[in-house]
Amino acid sequence: MKRPIAPARLGRFEVGAKIGGGGMAQVYIGRAIREGDDAADGAPEELVALKVIRDEFVDDPEFLLMFSDEARLLARLAHPHVIRTLEHGATDGHRYIAMELLSGRTLADVWDSLVQADERLEPRLAAWICARVAEGLDAAHDATDEDDAPLGIIHRDVNPTNIFLTHTGGVKLIDFGLAKARRRSTKSADGIVKGKIPYLAPEQLHLKKNELDRRIDIYALGATLWELVTMRRLFKKETDVDTLRAIRDAIIPDARTLADVPDELWAIIDRALQRDRDERHATAEEVRAELDTFVGGASDEMAEQLVALMLRLYPGEEAQQNEWMRSAAHSARRLKATVAPPAPVPTASSDLLRDERPSDPGPEPAGDAEPSAMRPRLSSRPPAEVVRPGANRPWFSLVLLALVILAVAVLFVSRR
Repeated sequence: MKRPIAPARLGRFEVGAKIGGGGMAQVYIGRAIREGDDAADGAPEELVALKVIRDEFVDDPEFLLMFSDEARLLARLAHPHVIRTLEHGATDGHRYIAMELLSGRTLADVWDSLVQADERLEPRLAAWICARVAEGLDAAHDATDEDDAPLGIIHRDVNPTNIFLTHTGGVKLIDFGLAKARRRSTKSADGIVKGKIPYLAPEQLHLKKNELDRRIDIYALGATLWELVTMRRLFKKETDVDTLRAIRDAIIPDARTLADVPDELWAIIDRALQRDRDERHATAEEVRAELDTFVGGASDEMAEQLVALMLRLYPGEEAQQNEWMRSAAHSARRLKATVAPPAPVPTASSDLLRDERPSDPGPEPAGDAEPSAMRPRLSSRPPAEVVRPGANRPWFSLVLLALVILAVAVLFVSRR
């Protein structure tokens, strides 16, 4: 007998409307079930996002291992600036992960809105936002397992689409779907680059995955901050071939020549973006400390500035999003239809929401050939300006694949 897409209850949560999903999992909105005194205390309802593995994969050992890997990894990441995983488990054979439900916009959305309005992000606010991301990154980098052994987590996909700004002034690092960790049972093969192309560190194009470390996240955060203070793209070019060349060459324009960037802030950005990783900050905590020194420790003031910015850019959206959350949590569950939110709802990881099944990339080429390390695996949502008309059509994927193959060939020939 086929199970329903989702039961009425998962753990301590009642399942509401489906709000998203993809190839391997569906996302529902849920609310904590309150009984007795808890139901009468008048406290606001606890609403969550419930990621549930799709029925066709519940008996597939590969996907179950991926799901368990993700759940265990996310459960170890408890920090105010990392999206929280509240619990994970299985109810009547349905495996799920419950994550906090956030209302706001990604940093990529905010960047796009400012560009459209021909405005700039105030440098101190940009630095404060990235300091909070660095704080969350450092917690992830230093996370340990149940025996206090280092997990060796590297996010590998730090970029504006994975930094979430809440309407209440919070900053959250999201989407650990591509994260590398020592204790993950499922491993990616050498030669597959993880993360969005314009935010890759130079060493990701030639080093094997076991030779990469947390400094690729520091580089990606530095690239993000460079773009925030200049309101320009650092490495993104017209084609993927040119973007890969720019990353390889790692030529960083002085941000002070492009915008009003204080010397102290440029020194931090410049250090984070050093081509030689030994010359970068050794830890995200070092980045956080330098950025907070530049900001001057005015965290409450910066949070208020962020709230004001969100309100100005997206007037009325917070109330609209909150009303949608309450309605979706209490609506009759729909087995097929998706109740789309007014603005995107982030999840702790989108790896299991992708539309494609992971494939064997094949053996690593022999010798010193580095082009195999330049076959990028694109995340589910590229930055807004990368999306082109027809991006969801089948032929577009073939064109993109051809471009990446061409990039590999060009770079291989140029290095000979």
